[in-house]
Amino acid sequence: MKFFKVVSYFSFIGLLFTLSCNKQSEGEKLAQTYCASCHLFPEPSLLDKTTWKNNVLPVMAQQLGLQIVNGEAYPDIQKGADGKFESVASITPEEWSKIVAFYEANAPEKLPAQNREPILGITDKFSVKPIAIPQSRFPSLTYIKIDSATQQIYAASDSMLSIFDKKTSTIFAQKVKETIVDIDFGNTLQKAGNRAGYFTNIGILNPNDLAKGSLHSFDFDGKNNFKNTGMLLENLTRPVQSIAVDLDKDGLIDQLVCGYGNKNGSLTWHKNLGNNKFQEQIIRPFPGAIKAYIDDVNKDGLPDIWVLFAQAQEGIFLFTNKGKNAEGMTQFDTKEILRFSPVHGSSFFELVDLNKDGHKDILYTSGDNADYTTPVLKPYHGVYGYLNDGKNNYKQAFFYPINGCFKALARDFDNDGDLDIATIAYFPDFMNQPKEGFVYLENKGKFAFSATSIKEVNAGNWLVMDAADLDADGDEDIVLGNFDRKKRGAINESKKDTAVLVLMNRLR
Repeated sequence: MKFFKVVSYFSFIGLLFTLSCNKQSEGEKLAQTYCASCHLFPEPSLLDKTTWKNNVLPVMAQQLGLQIVNGEAYPDIQKGADGKFESVASITPEEWSKIVAFYEANAPEKLPAQNREPILGITDKFSVKPIAIPQSRFPSLTYIKIDSATQQIYAASDSMLSIFDKKTSTIFAQKVKETIVDIDFGNTLQKAGNRAGYFTNIGILNPNDLAKGSLHSFDFDGKNNFKNTGMLLENLTRPVQSIAVDLDKDGLIDQLVCGYGNKNGSLTWHKNLGNNKFQEQIIRPFPGAIKAYIDDVNKDGLPDIWVLFAQAQEGIFLFTNKGKNAEGMTQFDTKEILRFSPVHGSSFFELVDLNKDGHKDILYTSGDNADYTTPVLKPYHGVYGYLNDGKNNYKQAFFYPINGCFKALARDFDNDGDLDIATIAYFPDFMNQPKEGFVYLENKGKFAFSATSIKEVNAGNWLVMDAADLDADGDEDIVLGNFDRKKRGAINESKKDTAVLVLMNRLR
């Protein structure tokens, strides 16, 4: 009998301990109330204590209307329309101090290391050829594209548009006024000949909310005559991609624009009214739209939209086209496909059938470290694969950690029937793992990958990448574009820096 009393006593004490551990602190409740009001709740484990305290939390405080002076929080007092000075803070300094205490108490001293072996091997699957752009002040590639039909490479760098052939010789170079970050060739890439379409000018490359971006049409005869044939859209907030598509099925080509912005921005479509006039319609009024695809998901004949958002409210969203409402306006239903933390650093995704089951899966990368957490290396940066259950519900199938991963492309580079992955990292671990700058993940089956790099990986800081059959020999080649942060803003006296690396597949 005494034995059961003792057991009951300790069980009761254990229950109290469990309840006390599970009970939310006031700081955690406040954090979930205020910090999760704008984005997914950021768990303390995502960053180390120092980064939370010195870098991220002061910025969060400002978003809530507080000012931090010598480490102390004060309400931001501003003059109202009636001439009176009032606080614009949505939280008291006392409440804020409890949020800070919660993060300081629960964040790790340092983030854990990556859970993988260092990348040491060098692949022999590619022969590597460098390309310099002599007229450029320094390597600053913002766009790169392989044109398989003409066996050419398009590259935009430092207000220079260049075209190279498969032997890396320059066949065209022309100064442009705009900073080109995307080109929509439409269906003109299907066969050799003239090229026409639209290019996106980001305006000012650095983080900003100025409406300096624009969208232009162009014609190119494939030789030496590239014409900017007109500006279709202006006053865009830091656009990074545009897609020409008839979204409302009225026979006129509209424009979908990813307005990345900074603190402001939105995903918009611009209804073509005819005579080069467009009417803006906002699909999602949040910044960070970085990559979009058009796909008729439900097979109803209407173009639907997939978009990755990479600012604060990070995630992949599906916008299903519902056609016109009673007022004649095209409407979209929004479905959240995947959601990520506001410090995840989402950078790219593509829709690709990873497991060959007939459904489009998601290949996604996180690794953008150009934020308040620079230069923290994050173990959750890398390339992810999410499989589609056939109903657009996605489950993670694999994750390969790569510091600062910026883009990944799934292709059958070795022609063995499964998809391999080529990745670039703009923010790799330069000190300990510089080979993360380019990683070739050879698929060994069941999403087990063998990771190698190239000898020339340190020739640049790779921001852009494309993969296609450049030399028409039946296998996939790769091109990398260098945006050299170290030389940014400085004149390159030697003018011999590598701007592009061409990785010719040796399979054939």
